[in-house]
Amino acid sequence: MSTSFPFLRAWTEKTRQDHPLRDLITEAAGNSAPGSFASVTVTAFEDIIEALEKAQPLRLDSVRGDFRRARTFDDLLSVRAELVAGAKLARAGVPFDFGQRNGAPEPDLVLREMDLGIEVKARRLDGLRDLSNDLEDALAEVDAKVLVHVVPDSHPLIIKADVRAKVVEETVQRVRSGNLGVEVTEVDQPWAARQRLLLRIGIHQAGDLPYGSRVVVTNGFWGSEPGPHLMDTEDQVRAILENEQKVRQAESMPTILLIDAARTGAAYIRSSAVWAQRLATLLPDTTPFVGAAVMMPTLDNPDAAISLGVRPALSDKDRRAVHELAGRLGLTGV
Repeated sequence: MSTSFPFLRAWTEKTRQDHPLRDLITEAAGNSAPGSFASVTVTAFEDIIEALEKAQPLRLDSVRGDFRRARTFDDLLSVRAELVAGAKLARAGVPFDFGQRNGAPEPDLVLREMDLGIEVKARRLDGLRDLSNDLEDALAEVDAKVLVHVVPDSHPLIIKADVRAKVVEETVQRVRSGNLGVEVTEVDQPWAARQRLLLRIGIHQAGDLPYGSRVVVTNGFWGSEPGPHLMDTEDQVRAILENEQKVRQAESMPTILLIDAARTGAAYIRSSAVWAQRLATLLPDTTPFVGAAVMMPTLDNPDAAISLGVRPALSDKDRRAVHELAGRLGLTGV
């Protein structure tokens, strides 16, 4: 067996043949260019897993099992969020264990020497990506050389399945009938900051696209900070802070909620400093969480910057623990 990526290969040894990383590992270990998607993705995973294996936190087997059971890339990225957080602690020399999963509730990461926990949550919410994927699948069944250009007036976190299906059906009908040009579709979303979404859908003649997408989404950024798309993202943070299971875990010990928002709409466009400021305002005095944090990990980087907002009313003990952790990890906002 190749010695390339020994830590990652050990983790994938007992996985299904269709595990999301298997083909990428084979490609990266072969003749893949150093900067290729396969190479940077696999190299980052190797770095993350090596840091964890060397630290040997308790219950690492449980997280390894989650990694091995991943069936889709989205499954894998949800597990990766916890791995990234754990590896960050390991590199900083912060002793920790993965939390217990049965019995008394515990956060995902328990810091041994600080009486502090970290609860990790990954949110994958991207209505535009979902719509683009649905359109791409439908257009693959249509023999027409066209390019579909979608321009929204905001970045919705969610476009419901029935609404996407209607947009796809109408677009495919236009393609089949040769109805080129631009039409505007209105989508009601009463739960969002922008309650009416406008989708400009253009259909244009195109040449052969054997390796390219037939759908292009133009993401503009609308309004002043925070803007409706980021207001919706903040609402998701509030919802997690109020989630009963997360609250029970936070009540077991002083806990920071860490959200992987890299796949939550356009959360990545906000700077780390602004995220830290906004997170502090989202923490009511009544929440059991001592802080809320956001990170935007990328597949080519085994590490991720973290923005932290701290609850105003903290005990001196909790505040010292949070400040020590922030200093050792280099967190933004404290």
